[in-house]
Amino acid sequence: MKTTTSITVITLIVSLAITLIAAFGFAQPTAKTAQAPAPAQIGLAENQIVFVLRHADTDPNSGSNPSLNAQGQARAILLANMIQDEQLNAIYVTNTNRSIQTAAPSAAAAGITSTIYPPFDATGLATSIRASNSANATLIIAHSNTVPTIIAALGGPSLPDLEETSFDHFYAVLLKDGRHVRTVQLRY
Repeated sequence: MKTTTSITVITLIVSLAITLIAAFGFAQPTAKTAQAPAPAQIGLAENQIVFVLRHADTDPNSGSNPSLNAQGQARAILLANMIQDEQLNAIYVTNTNRSIQTAAPSAAAAGITSTIYPPFDATGLATSIRASNSANATLIIAHSNTVPTIIAALGGPSLPDLEETSFDHFYAVLLKDGRHVRTVQLRY
């Protein structure tokens, strides 16, 4: 019962944070500036949200391509529940058991198939996301040493690699007209 209550509270907090980000993160500047071309004219969705996170929990020293452990499977389900109201248009995973398994509940809930991306081509991945011309959300399941490079390729801040034992970082990268607006770090 305590775990279910904790998951519900966490889900509510993350949902509220995403709603506030969406409401205020894309606010128009108050200063008068030259008008940029409309997103449709430059082939970009006006607003995009990209969720970037490390795969869920695995057991240490369990080989080069480990599967999720029980806690990781529960975290993958929690992730799907947290973002269930976001209309996912794409999910990107690396060709590893842990990445594919982390995305599986979210992909099933959204009714879409995950796309495999090369883990060290953050620039190519960012280009694909910007070119998707979708205002819907995108989910990227990465690794401890690639989450920061993906966020940087999307125009976000420079971040250190994640700790090898850290599986709970969740980043929401907000783009407007293909340009970085804000990166929000959450825990789940």
